[in-house]
Amino acid sequence: MAAKRPQKATRTELELKSLNPEEAPADLRQIQAVLGKVQIAIADYLKSGAPLKITLNPVEILSAVEAAIREAEGHPSPWPDGADARTFFIHGLYDDLIQQPSNIFETKRFPDGTERYLPISPATWKACLEKLRTQIVEAGIKIAKREATKRKG
Repeated sequence: MAAKRPQKATRTELELKSLNPEEAPADLRQIQAVLGKVQIAIADYLKSGAPLKITLNPVEILSAVEAAIREAEGHPSPWPDGADARTFFIHGLYDDLIQQPSNIFETKRFPDGTERYLPISPATWKACLEKLRTQIVEAGIKIAKREATKRKG
């Protein structure tokens, strides 16, 4: 006779595991809200370049996002801290991005039915950065197509 598995205990263990930010899967329902906060942080950072007359192009912004994705995977920044003002500014954007998860919380439902705010999980953070990367690439493609159409017309 096979022993029965305690369904309730197993489910509770899985639920508790999903509440651990280090082990929790990406919460795709929260990505849009997190993405909005990150976009505001990026816009604020980019505005700070105006007095320095530094305006980053999409490729430079994308490089900071790519580096933040690599950081989320456990790899350190690929840049030196500031070979020149522009590199320093891009690295600053990267630094600003990697600090965002400590300021962003997501709601988690606990097994007792309560909802609480916990720091964003690494998986949700990485998924957010990947979505941001996709948006930047898609926007760049749209701009390139518009410019190509203007040149033809």
